[in-house]
Amino acid sequence: MTKAWHVVTYDVRDDRRLRMVARLLEGYGERIQYSVFRCRLSRRDLSRLRWELVLVMAPEDNLLIIPLCERCGGNVSESNGRNWNDAAPTYRIV
Repeated sequence: MTKAWHVVTYDVRDDRRLRMVARLLEGYGERIQYSVFRCRLSRRDLSRLRWELVLVMAPEDNLLIIPLCERCGGNVSESNGRNWNDAAPTYRIV
């Protein structure tokens, strides 16, 4: 199963739901800012993540998932000089 990088960002209006969304995303990827995660997901993982977020989030909350092609993911670099394709971490959902 091929995996691709996705940037996941959210704006949740309720503190309880906010913590639930953050905890859920920690199981799928790595936090890069307060409400921004980078996740390396297969199509199946992405579908499952979307489904789990629908169960937690309310209509007034906002979610943005941006898929990145392999080339685009390789061009992302962080302030520490790390490139996203350098030793990409893997996560297992349990």
